[in-house]
Amino acid sequence: MKLIIENFRRFLAEQNFISDIPLEQDEEGNIILYHVSGAENIEELDPDVAAKNLQNYTTAEYRTWDRPRVFFFTRLGQEDTGIGRIDGVPYRVRLRPNQLYPIMDDPAGLSSRQEQQNWMEANIPEFAEKMQEAQKCSSSEQYNQWHICSKTPDSDGLAYTEERFAGKVLLVNNPKFHHLKPNTYEMVANLAEERYNSIGFIYPQSGEQGNQIVALWRKVPAERLEQDFY
Repeated sequence: MKLIIENFRRFLAEQNFISDIPLEQDEEGNIILYHVSGAENIEELDPDVAAKNLQNYTTAEYRTWDRPRVFFFTRLGQEDTGIGRIDGVPYRVRLRPNQLYPIMDDPAGLSSRQEQQNWMEANIPEFAEKMQEAQKCSSSEQYNQWHICSKTPDSDGLAYTEERFAGKVLLVNNPKFHHLKPNTYEMVANLAEERYNSIGFIYPQSGEQGNQIVALWRKVPAERLEQDFY
């Protein structure tokens, strides 16, 4: 049994969620990423250092999530969709495909209400206490079209309570706990790293599929690119 569990964990850690995204790879199957910096002779790209020297094109990203991270292009000559070309010294890093998680597609459902409920139950005592009193939706039961579980996609396992004047309310949507909800990006980052060894997100900048960018929250070794980026 122990071997089965270890093999399953290894299988999860080797998941490749980005095989459908056309990305540059080297002969060993590593994904190639590019970073343009104003600093010379960088050997390691460190998110904590980058967070202290935010540029105009990264400050907007920090409005929704404040974890330190370094941003990368996924192809030579790629321009930022907001400000165009970025001046500086180009660097290259190599990652295994399983180290990147596609946050917008979220193929593993790490941002689901179920995951949010699990996080809140484990981290918020008053929420966990309320969970003990709540009822739970079950896919094995038949609900009429007005029941809360029938109106909420993927509601299996979600807890709900009967609130005065409001009727049945999902516990994760209860206004009493709104200020205690986790930041979605932070929660997904933690789950992706814990389950799949991911160290960064990949996503289309400004929604443009041809402009995939990467944000890494772990430091990585870098090599200076011996050619112009543009």
